[in-house]
Amino acid sequence: MADLAVIAKVSRPALGGGDLYINTGDYRLAGPQVMSGTVQWDRRTVNSPWVEGDITVSRRRGNTMENLVVYVSGSSQSDLQSNIATLVSAFNQNRYTVQIQIGNANWAWDCEAADYSVQMDTPHINALYVVCTFNIPRKPIALAGGF
Repeated sequence: MADLAVIAKVSRPALGGGDLYINTGDYRLAGPQVMSGTVQWDRRTVNSPWVEGDITVSRRRGNTMENLVVYVSGSSQSDLQSNIATLVSAFNQNRYTVQIQIGNANWAWDCEAADYSVQMDTPHINALYVVCTFNIPRKPIALAGGF
């Protein structure tokens, strides 16, 4: 079975640059999951002491928090720090699009500024290979894709 190509990118409209590809070169996605199809409903319900159960009177899809892990590498300490800064600035934008393409399947989501963690311990820094974890609030309806 042939491996499927995975293309992942983050738009950078607020930074004036082109898309940042995060599964090539100095950036690699970590698995086993990359952006999910999770939807969470925000429900308003009513009930009565004389009727069993609750009745939903309104519902809407709320934002979903996605976990995305990216391995960042560099050819030197300064190159590594520059690559980390570039990645973090992409996910710090107020609004951006994350797009994932696996084979012929394509998904895109409207996202907001992410919480993040950069694993800055001695072994990773010395290896010029750092793990960055992002918790990304995304809109519930995909811009592209089936869910």
